[in-house]
Amino acid sequence: MKYTLNKICYLILCLLPICSIGQTDKYKSLATLNKIGLKVDSNFLLTFSQANQLMNAWDSLYEIGKKIQVANTLPDEIWESCIQQEINWAKAQNKTKLYNQLHYYLAHLYHSQKLYSKSIPIQEQLIHKDRHLSKLQLKKTYAKLEKAYLLTNQIDKALVIRKKRLDMGFVVSSYDLYLDFELYELALKEFLLYEQNNFSKIVDQYNYYKTVGGIYLELNKIDSAKKYFNKGLEICEYQLKFPDAKTPKNIHQNGKSTFQGFLGRCNMEEGNFKNAIQLLELDIKQSEDDKINKLFKMMHLANCFIEINSMPDAKKYLIEIEKLAKNKEDKRIGIRLSALKSKYFKQSQQIDSALYYSNQYILQKELQIASIRKNQALVLLSNIESDARKRDLIITKSNLDKAKFEKKAQIASLWASIVIALMATISLILLYIKNIEKTRSKFIIEQKNEENEILLKELHHRVKNNLQVIYSLINLQKRRLETPELNQSLSMVQHRIKTMSLVHQNLHENDNLKDVNLENYIQTITDYLKSLYFNEDKLIEIQLNIDTSIVLSMDKSITIGLLMNEIISNSLKYAFKDQASGIITIEVLPHQAGLQMKIGDNGKGYKEEDLEKKSLGIYLIKNLVKQIQGRYEVEHLKGTTYIIYFKA
Repeated sequence: MKYTLNKICYLILCLLPICSIGQTDKYKSLATLNKIGLKVDSNFLLTFSQANQLMNAWDSLYEIGKKIQVANTLPDEIWESCIQQEINWAKAQNKTKLYNQLHYYLAHLYHSQKLYSKSIPIQEQLIHKDRHLSKLQLKKTYAKLEKAYLLTNQIDKALVIRKKRLDMGFVVSSYDLYLDFELYELALKEFLLYEQNNFSKIVDQYNYYKTVGGIYLELNKIDSAKKYFNKGLEICEYQLKFPDAKTPKNIHQNGKSTFQGFLGRCNMEEGNFKNAIQLLELDIKQSEDDKINKLFKMMHLANCFIEINSMPDAKKYLIEIEKLAKNKEDKRIGIRLSALKSKYFKQSQQIDSALYYSNQYILQKELQIASIRKNQALVLLSNIESDARKRDLIITKSNLDKAKFEKKAQIASLWASIVIALMATISLILLYIKNIEKTRSKFIIEQKNEENEILLKELHHRVKNNLQVIYSLINLQKRRLETPELNQSLSMVQHRIKTMSLVHQNLHENDNLKDVNLENYIQTITDYLKSLYFNEDKLIEIQLNIDTSIVLSMDKSITIGLLMNEIISNSLKYAFKDQASGIITIEVLPHQAGLQMKIGDNGKGYKEEDLEKKSLGIYLIKNLVKQIQGRYEVEHLKGTTYIIYFKA
């Protein structure tokens, strides 16, 4: 009796995933199973154990076109049913290796359906029993487990997996991590630098163009995104026109529709909603077996219909989206769906529903942003550890003989590295600008101006990144120090480095590549320092009065920034110790043949006779004023005010 009951339960378990398949699809799936060599009855029960045939069929399909080809061949429910039956047989016959190998395919299936609560436990077991998997299977398992950890916000675990993947040579870059945490510029740089575009498989070539185009799309660089999507589309159309026997036609058809869908998104961003709708509908029509692609493209399509006020069409797709999104564990789907519903109900004048979903979206988005910001820092810090591996890769590819020298340089003193890096980068900028000024002529301006601007922007960007790396290296050193005084000294060095970095950030983000707008620069510095010394028990207000027309050269801006860093930091740290609130005023206005800068606070001040006994900050203030050929005065009425006179 007990045996019979167990047998019935087993049959129900095997049939449950496929009970929703229609009659037509059922006959089609039965014919496909027979074609790939799997013998089943009319209820999709395997007539005998065929584990090797099942795994070989999956591998051959995946080899051709990755998961999309597996999904195109049979529905996920059929694959799951067959794999579960083989797992039960392997367990009953105590075949441990086969049991684990079959779980690799089951985890792969759950992962593609975004059922991470099912896939993660299996994958965690598999990496501890790696002797049962091939190197390629192990590589894919690590990759999918890391992705699942990221999408379920288990960042620490994901970073551990990433380190193992780097150590094992499974990956050479971190572009996908940057992509997940919205560090799109870093993702693009890493991808173009480390990922190859000369693939032997056409599917990998399609993925290359989709990835680069997708990053440009996230950066809102629509023209660049369209360039890569159109290139991918051209290759698909060529392959469809001149097919080869190695790759099935549907691979190119799916690729073509996917690129059309991405171009639809570009049209949507440009406000061309009618063209966007046509292209997205083509993609969705071809995505019947790729439910995730279909889900996201339907969201964009519904958004287009809302924009053109075609509410019945929008409603139809919203209903379909809700069905596809059910039980999905990717939080991005819930966030986008809440935003879409809020927009739909607002356009439909259903204010209560619009407000409800708007609040849902804001709550979900705030949690996501907070998580992303926290995890961006973790990813950036973890990337420092992988820099050595990346440098080794560049050395190998370039056939340079400097590998030993670079390894020795990594062991050199941290302080020596900081000084050398600072001197080298600043000297490089000054020499570069000076060289441009000397060699400038009408012909060079006409022929080379655009190129020089691009190079200079990139140079400022790299200097800013170098300074950020130095900043991060000091952070690592601080963690090893147990002396508070040394720790505080390092923090002050970090603030000065950050002040210099902000100049290069300002130059990189603006059209004027030589001069810095003083108002914007000072605003950035004060925001940074205020956030740094924020104390919820004190209300400190910073008031600015700066002539908006004032611009300074890069080197003078760095000096002014360092001056402000020292004076404002002193005020924020010491001026308001016994006060619940305070005001710091900053004023920069034209004065006679130059400029007058006042930086003052209404704090407790300090005695004139103690001036020479102050810290390194006071010494720096004196020397920085000399550096800009200026002079300064100090007033002690209702606080402390520095008045600095200098030429622009």
